[in-house]
Amino acid sequence: MSVFYDHLIGLDEIHNELLDFNLPTREHYHLLEIVDSTLHHEILNIILVEIPQEIHEYFLVEFHNRPDDPAHLEFLRQYSPKIEDKISSTANVVRSKILEEVRREK
Repeated sequence: MSVFYDHLIGLDEIHNELLDFNLPTREHYHLLEIVDSTLHHEILNIILVEIPQEIHEYFLVEFHNRPDDPAHLEFLRQYSPKIEDKISSTANVVRSKILEEVRREK
């Protein structure tokens, strides 16, 4: 599923690290789905921390209905002008932890 913040997270490095394990395609992409899900939950968490609680439900419904709509970033910037930086930073931290775990298994 494509979401409005995809351009801020990047899974290429993790994808490339997983290639070194020569996993069957199905397992490789299953692991990427787990990574994507982990990132998704962490990013939604930071978004909900950044916006007022009274608009959480509104945002979540809108996001659910149109997950790839770039207008979500515009909406979020009203409450957190640096939301893109915060999403990117969160993704970098999570991605680094995952890469550390993957590399430890080599």
